[in-house]
Amino acid sequence: MTVRKATQRETQKILQHSEKVMEEATMGYVKSQKDKAYQMVLSYFDEGGFYLVYAKNDNIQGWIGIGRAMDSFADEMVGLIFEIFVLPKYRKQGIAEKLFFEAFEYLKGEGCKIVQLNVFEGNPARHLYQKLGFREISTIMERQL
Repeated sequence: MTVRKATQRETQKILQHSEKVMEEATMGYVKSQKDKAYQMVLSYFDEGGFYLVYAKNDNIQGWIGIGRAMDSFADEMVGLIFEIFVLPKYRKQGIAEKLFFEAFEYLKGEGCKIVQLNVFEGNPARHLYQKLGFREISTIMERQL
């Protein structure tokens, strides 16, 4: 098993899962729209983002999308995790953690001192993120009108 940068072909295959990834990640808050999910991911690629994949015998079991962006509050370049997904039949095997650790090493090598991600309220992955050392720094609140 190995973690490596996704090939162009693998990236296209991963993008076919964009709608499902968005649905799970947003806990149903964002209505699934394949085009919208696809376009959101592509915007990260425009800024140099890419996927790392966890694969066994060229069979992708999970992936993590990483990139960099300017944090306007801290006024510094930070690493971004824009997507993490492990295919359902491979979950609970430590794959997400392995992907995160590879992403951390890559981003550290790029000079990032901080890595950020966005997580929706109620997402069970929040516990993993906290275990990996992420802490909450902002909350978006809304009210119906």
